[in-house]
Order: sequence, then structure tokens, then C-alpha cells
Amino acid sequence: ADGRSQKAVAMKKWILLFWVLMMMAVGALADTAPVKMAVPPEAIATQAEGELEDYGLTFPEDMPLAARNFVLFARAEFEKNDWTRLPKCNEYTRWYYHDKREIGWCSVFQIYCAYHSGLQLVRYKQDVDVQPGDCISAMEGRVGNVRLAFEEHGRWLDGTQGAAPKPGYLVIYGVRQSTPYTHVAIVESVKALGGGLYELTTIEGNLNSTVRRLNYRYDANPKQPYRNMSVVPTDEITQENCQYTLQKDDWYVTGFCATW
Repeated sequence: ADGRSQKAVAMKKWILLFWVLMMMAVGALADTAPVKMAVPPEAIATQAEGELEDYGLTFPEDMPLAARNFVLFARAEFEKNDWTRLPKCNEYTRWYYHDKREIGWCSVFQIYCAYHSGLQLVRYKQDVDVQPGDCISAMEGRVGNVRLAFEEHGRWLDGTQGAAPKPGYLVIYGVRQSTPYTHVAIVESVKALGGGLYELTTIEGNLNSTVRRLNYRYDANPKQPYRNMSVVPTDEITQENCQYTLQKDDWYVTGFCATW
């Protein structure tokens, strides 16, 4: 009996030590700003199916659960903020930088949503093996580096060369005669209209200092490569609670990042 008692005490001590070490590891991660991590944190478990509000959205049958949750989590952030203008120092930037700096946060928003829905974050030039079935996003604050991180894993789709979007992808916008990397957003839904024409609904962090939903048309085969965005005709608008005007007349879709 004494032997069993001693074993039980020893087991309790090992369990307590394991718990303490786990709490120390979690605390260390919490104390480290994601932006300062040379290697992104391990992906957390994605939410169970049905755990997140679906907002009436439907997804392709082959779309992984984590990618679906990425969209639903971002949509929940939009609903939570309800078009409120946010300062450049906000919950997303504080989570990523762990300080009070004021900075553009469109990519920080997608990183926040990706991490909290279970996507594996990767960095540009990080030595990591990404498998075809992995759900990923780029832990890069600069939009250009988001594109490069996806490109080096064969997951960049050029929007000026016929790229076909999918829900859960990232979309990167450029400005004609300026930069191809001005903004990044999350594709919520895609409606194929035929002939390479698509109607997209996107969730945009830091668009006019808000989290917004944008509804527009993207032409994969435009007559002019850098004029591939247009408004949805008023009598054909079906989405609700969206911005239906283009953010800027000189914006175009540079391409898509295939998160899955």
C-alpha cells in the first residue's frame, strides 16, 4: 500500500511540474510580440464545425474547415466593429506589435484572423515545408511580402493573368502607375458570372480606418490588364451591409494568395 501511495504522490508531482512548464511556455508566447518572432507560432486548433456563426454563407465542398473558419472569424470581426472607425493603434496592432505604435493594419488584420482560426502562419524566406493540403497565411506586415511569402510556396495567382479567386483566399490590390501592393483583404465569397467575370465580397481591415465588407466585380480577362475591377450594377446588387463603390478608381486586383 505504501508503495502505491508513493507512486501516486510521484505521479502528482510530475503532473504538477508538467502543468507549470506548460503555463511557462504559454506565458512566454504571450509575452512575445508576433512581429518579433523569427519563426511564427504553431497553428492553434481551428474552431469546431458550427462553433462560429455562419451568416448564411456557403462554401465549396472541398474547402477545409480552417479556411472556412478564417472567413467566418473575419466576418465576425466585421459584425463586431459595425463600421466603427478605429485608431491606428487598436486591438489588432496591439496584439501583433505589443506596443502602442500607430500604423497601417490591413495585413495585421488578416494575420489576426488567420491565427485565431487555426491557419499556419509562414514568413517570407522562412525555411518551412508547406504541403498542398495545408491552410496557411503570411505573417508579414508589408503587403508586398505577403505576396512573396505565398509565391515561394507556389500559392500566388496573378490577377492580371486570369487568376480564379476562391473564398478564403487573400486578395492584394495595386494602384495603376504606382504600386502593385497597396492593400490586402480576405475574400468572403465568390460568384462566377461566366467568361472569367466574378462577383466578389471581401472583408477589408483598415479600409478608411474601419473593418468593411466590399462588393465588386473582378474580370480575370479584362481588355486592359490593370483595369479589372468594376462596380456591381445597382439593379443586380444582392449582398447586404456592404460598400458597393470601389475604394479608388485607380485600384486593380494584383492577385490572390491561395490560403488553401
